[in-house]
Amino acid sequence: MRFPTRLLAANLWVAFFVWLAYLAIVIVITLAIHFFGNLTQSVWEQATQLPRWMVLFVGVAMVRQFLPLFIANGQTRRQFGFQAAITTALYTPFAALLMSAGYLVERLLYTIIGRPQTLERAHLFADPTQAPLVFVEYTVEFMAWIAAGMFVGAGFYRWQAGGLLTIPVGVGLVVLGLSAVGNRFGVPLSAFSIGFELSAGPLVALVMGLGTFALGLLLTWSVIRDTPLRNGG
Repeated sequence: MRFPTRLLAANLWVAFFVWLAYLAIVIVITLAIHFFGNLTQSVWEQATQLPRWMVLFVGVAMVRQFLPLFIANGQTRRQFGFQAAITTALYTPFAALLMSAGYLVERLLYTIIGRPQTLERAHLFADPTQAPLVFVEYTVEFMAWIAAGMFVGAGFYRWQAGGLLTIPVGVGLVVLGLSAVGNRFGVPLSAFSIGFELSAGPLVALVMGLGTFALGLLLTWSVIRDTPLRNGG
């Protein structure tokens, strides 16, 4: 189980091929709206909801699937924790790069069909062609989602049904990640919303994202450092 040829490379290849398939689906949907409806905004922006959940489940699988596999092959929990941290730290910017590329492909498509690539939500970027800002935003978001996935996955692996208690903490990590890029996260209650809006630019967002990621790793390590292996993973 040498790092990173197995753990990292496998996840990057899966992410790339899933992105290709997902991009093709989004393009088909976009063209369908264009020809049979009223295309007035970025479809890729709306489609970015699902990749967040995919990144979260990568974090879950990192513990539930790979922890027992690594230990069964002679790795210590400390070695696994280090390799998992490096893997997720490299996976998130790669996934963010794919999301940035999706916006650029969509811009080309919208230019061809003569439609405006209008954004609906607040972002660090004002235009989807601002690739560096798009990259920073999704890197920050994905760091929060994957950290939440790892912590919740560790909780369910160690405590099974008791892992439900880790979900509020996982949600809190996601809230911090979304808040870092200026997105409100919460359930409207009359004129109020549960959430935060703390972003003051890409540098602050990146610092908050790294802090959220580090917090998630520390919480995950506190759970897996002495967790027993379970038969069947």
